[in-house]
Amino acid sequence: MWGSGDPVLLRYVHYGRVSRVKPMTVVEDATEHVVLFIGAGSPMKTRCGPDGVPLARELPYAERFALPWKLCDGLWSGYSVLMLTPARVGHSFWAIWDEQWRFQEWYVNLQEPLHRTPFGFDTADNVLDLVIERNLTWRWKDEHELDEAVRVGRFTAEEAEAVRAEGRRALATFEARAWPFDRDWSGWRPDPAWVKPELPKDPAAYVA
Repeated sequence: MWGSGDPVLLRYVHYGRVSRVKPMTVVEDATEHVVLFIGAGSPMKTRCGPDGVPLARELPYAERFALPWKLCDGLWSGYSVLMLTPARVGHSFWAIWDEQWRFQEWYVNLQEPLHRTPFGFDTADNVLDLVIERNLTWRWKDEHELDEAVRVGRFTAEEAEAVRAEGRRALATFEARAWPFDRDWSGWRPDPAWVKPELPKDPAAYVA
């Protein structure tokens, strides 16, 4: 178990390859959940083409899926994110602030359950997501990309339906105002004593 303030890596693994690495700070590591934080502008590793240019998120999913890629240096977005992940489930609740620490929204990332590693945690992104606005309305995100993921063979139709079902379970947590929606997180701030995590130089950190 990690302690509050410990630096760890959150790695996304696809087909046995590490495709994204985020340096995170542990807020809480408990039996029931894991809470991690990443600050706006943090360095990260991301997927790039052979030319070293990060793959554009705007590319159609089928095109991104087919392109050859390698891991290269990138930069996390202009948002600070608190990732609150219940144990043994396929989703994570992200509280998001802008660079002025104005609360923006909740983002529900549908992903594989967290797996512990010597570096921190591994998971895999499952394409479909949910967005919960500040006014507590919600919407699906990237439904068309999930359909494309089925078309190109990343998921079977049954696996895609299981991802949608996981989204509905996450939504039920929100509607029941269960953890983490049982409190107001908008005023949360990282401990100023925490050391900002960095990407390690050890090549083993980037191999699944």
